[in-house]
Amino acid sequence: MTNFEIITSILAFGTLLTGTGTIILAWITNETNKKIAKRQGVIDLHNAWNNIRSISKSDLITPDIVNATNALSLTASLWNNSVMEKNILYQSYWSNFKNLYDTLASIDELVPGHNFSCKSLLTADIKSVYKEMEKIELSKVSKTNY
Repeated sequence: MTNFEIITSILAFGTLLTGTGTIILAWITNETNKKIAKRQGVIDLHNAWNNIRSISKSDLITPDIVNATNALSLTASLWNNSVMEKNILYQSYWSNFKNLYDTLASIDELVPGHNFSCKSLLTADIKSVYKEMEKIELSKVSKTNY
């Protein structure tokens, strides 16, 4: 083997190591970016639920209904896209999600200033997540055989 071949082989091996290191670094960066995105989803969800006020059938307030729908929608989106662990979403938000959903589902009146009802704001993705979370709740109910 000539000196030229030895030097070329060493440089090729060095290039291979550099390429491998770059791939590993890109993978680590990608994983970090995923964690940051998930954390941002948690913060956005927390803020969305922090701004929720009670909705009264006798006193419908449009901004409160919009905020409530947005919180339900964001929760459903995070659930459906696996941005957060489903068990964390369930443990942290199911009770509020259920109460808010049930409240909106029971109101057939139009949202003040609009041509749609509160009930109609419950989109297919919100309804789907409600059913999935409800299944989890029902699976935790202990049953006895007599």
